Amino acid sequence: MIQILEEPVGSTYKQLISLAFKICDEFILVKREQLELTEKTEILIEELKPYVKTVKKQEEWPGTRLLGHHADIYYFNCKPELEELLINKAKGLYRWRHPDLLEDLCFFKNKEVWLLTTAHEQLGFITTTDRVEISMIREIEGIMIQEIRS
Repeated sequence: MIQILEEPVGSTYKQLISLAFKICDEFILVKREQLELTEKTEILIEELKPYVKTVKKQEEWPGTRLLGHHADIYYFNCKPELEELLINKAKGLYRWRHPDLLEDLCFFKNKEVWLLTTAHEQLGFITTTDRVEISMIREIEGIMIQEIRS
């Protein structure tokens, strides 16, 4: 497992998102029920609507577990047009949080978590043990990571 030590922003964020789209096949974004949406968030949801694979009401998702309430988890296939949207909507990985965006961008590879974030806590992890993927992550300019051995 790899811990992201500093928020990837700017070109580092763009490179990480592009790599995630190369490696992964699915990602999620979260809309928490108890938080009000801003106009910016409502616009984002409208832009994402044509690409939503499914929306599930869940109490938990990678890195987060709610107590006593649910969130809407939006599932998407990794498509090039969505890569551009994610890159253009946020300037950094932990910017995916309310009030202006949906929360906790997470990527999946073959139904397994690959990248998980808890944006409001500025936490990010990449769960790969694949040496080629780790090498590609290390090649991202400006990324601050640490391998965690289990």
